[in-house]
Amino acid sequence: MKLLPDWRAVIGRAWSLRLIEIAAAADIILNVVPFVSDWLPWWLTIALLAAAWGARILSQPEKEPANADQ
Repeated sequence: MKLLPDWRAVIGRAWSLRLIEIAAAADIILNVVPFVSDWLPWWLTIALLAAAWGARILSQPEKEPANADQ
């Protein structure tokens, strides 16, 4: 296994990964800090995961075509 040569650019465009991380943080906050549940809705984690799924299947155009062979 090898990293892609442009892994920094991939992480910069990886909205699905960002949304999954935010959903995990929101879920942890909702379960650990009980008084935050008054401000954050219970469905926030579900909405963020649905958005991550949508970001994963949407076409995210690249700035330049990536060549994995180089």
